[in-house]
Amino acid sequence: MKRFALACAATLIVLTAAACSDNNKRTETPAVLDVKMEIPDHIELNKPTKLACVVTYGGEKVDDASEVKFEVWKHGAGDRDMLKAKRDGSGRYSVTKTFTEAGTYSVVAHVTARDMHNMPKKDVVVGNPSQAAEKGESDSHPSGEADHQHGEAGHHHDNSVSMSLSSHSVTAGKPVTLAVRIMKDGKPLTKATVRFEIWQADNKHEFVETKEAGNGDYQAEVTFATPGTYSVKVHVEAASLHEHQVEQVMAH
Repeated sequence: MKRFALACAATLIVLTAAACSDNNKRTETPAVLDVKMEIPDHIELNKPTKLACVVTYGGEKVDDASEVKFEVWKHGAGDRDMLKAKRDGSGRYSVTKTFTEAGTYSVVAHVTARDMHNMPKKDVVVGNPSQAAEKGESDSHPSGEADHQHGEAGHHHDNSVSMSLSSHSVTAGKPVTLAVRIMKDGKPLTKATVRFEIWQADNKHEFVETKEAGNGDYQAEVTFATPGTYSVKVHVEAASLHEHQVEQVMAH
């Protein structure tokens, strides 16, 4: 009788352990291929700039990715560069590129590793607003994507919407009324939801809601806390319209 009881107890322990093991397998979170872009928001003209990304899988650095390439194109242009990255170690991959024309560019990292693919995208501004404006750049969509282009005279997604920021130079630490004029089909766009997304380098992004001032003008009081170059993305929503553009503001 004692032997029978011991045998039953042993069997129960084995079945319980197996059940726990199966349950752990079912609840285990699958690893994710993560790609962190290391690309500046603002790039100087005619200066070699490193475009990089850090690849991890399940929190571990990946040094044996099957492929890492950077796709780069200027908004409004049809040509695209596909640049093969080199392995720097510790999960980091990079390539050096010199930008010779001012404007807004998109950079997409194409990463294949662990039988998975990830392709994060980042928009960057090359040069300064005046350089882009002097070239009279206008945005178009050769690939059908909702790109945006930088220029002091405004940006165009589909040649029907334009945006013009009131100032590209402000005093650091002092509140300033930042305004943008939104035009659609040559007329002021009213009753839209407009907000500013503001950040400096890799710092936290701040979202500021604007108030409509009439005649297509939207404004908000903003303080650029420290000196330096800030990126200001203008988000515009109205009915089925959703447009955005990136501007550069210098705080002195």
